[in-house]
Amino acid sequence: MSDSTVVALSSPPGESGIAVVRMSGPDAARILGRLAPDAGSWESHHIKKTVLREISGEPVDEVLAVVMEKPNSYTGEDVVEIFCHGSMQVAETIIEEAMKAGAEMAPPGEFTRRAFLNGKMDMAQAEAVADLISSETRLQSRVALEHLRGGLSRRIGSIEKRLLRQLAMVEGSIDFSHEEDIGEFSREELEAEGEGIIRELGSLIETGIPGNKLRKGIRVTLAGPRNAGKSSIYNALLGEERAIVSHIPGTTRDLLRERIHIKGFTYYLEDTAGLAETVCEIEARGISVGKEAAAAADILLFVIDGSEEPKEEVLEMARGITHSDHLVLLNKSDLGLQIERAEFSRAIGIESVLEISAVTGAGMDRLREWIYNRTVTSRITRGSTQRIAVNARQCDALRRARE
Repeated sequence: MSDSTVVALSSPPGESGIAVVRMSGPDAARILGRLAPDAGSWESHHIKKTVLREISGEPVDEVLAVVMEKPNSYTGEDVVEIFCHGSMQVAETIIEEAMKAGAEMAPPGEFTRRAFLNGKMDMAQAEAVADLISSETRLQSRVALEHLRGGLSRRIGSIEKRLLRQLAMVEGSIDFSHEEDIGEFSREELEAEGEGIIRELGSLIETGIPGNKLRKGIRVTLAGPRNAGKSSIYNALLGEERAIVSHIPGTTRDLLRERIHIKGFTYYLEDTAGLAETVCEIEARGISVGKEAAAAADILLFVIDGSEEPKEEVLEMARGITHSDHLVLLNKSDLGLQIERAEFSRAIGIESVLEISAVTGAGMDRLREWIYNRTVTSRITRGSTQRIAVNARQCDALRRARE
């Protein structure tokens, strides 16, 4: 337990209906009593309506407050939570008055740090708190909540118990080799159990990449020749006009990136400069940046103007796609395709081809469905849909355990 009492705003900063000020430490209840002298005694885990006052006696706000006595609190210490009106001025005044009464300002993550140090949660659960707070989709929150509820910890704990059992059998066979009631040590059983644990650790390690992608987002890059309609598709997927669209070749010269969500996953959608030979230094730089983005993408969407007879250089570009997770888009289907999807697929030797129109929206739902299906069936997020997705620190610890 810490000797200090800390205070901080526990709700997002800014104007809102309600703000939450939290205190944790041995003097939390005393400080609340100092700020709410009219409230009388406080019963643990019972919310009370009261008026908070400055140390001088001037009223600050009418609030709801609760005292949670140790160890039955988030941090394992005495905790006070104050629900005030969501004016930043009101919340800041409450924090200032609490500090005048003896509290210290809590640094970021201090409440969860104290919960970890006081044994209220393990490290995996503490990390899950941050993941849950920053989650943007239902899947992200579900994975974080599973970790917070001990899903990962239970799996690791099960492995630990199995190893300890094998260790006990080994040591027992050495120390009590002549005792008849001690089971005979089986080398084959030990090896089989060890190999099974190594495989289980490996399966957890494999969720490291999915976990990173789930938390930080998956890169989806639009690439292809000039005037194929990449920016129109970009705008259509975003649902708003973010990229300039025109009939002038080479309109997009820089890398554009925006965040979208599809069925629980966060994606970073990227629009790149059209691939072409050029003498313009600025456009050439944009094309180079686009190629780098396409090479680093998790999913590559290669866009072709399907309303024109494809030129040989365009076919060569498509044939040169080596990205493992890719889809070729025959755009501008509303103008009439000059080549059928099946014929085009044979011409470039790629099966993943989809006809769409960014203008009318035809095929856009199928495109979103393809992106989602590719996400959950490929290596990008394998394991994350099982609600176990380890982070970098956990992945490193699991590797060392396996070794």
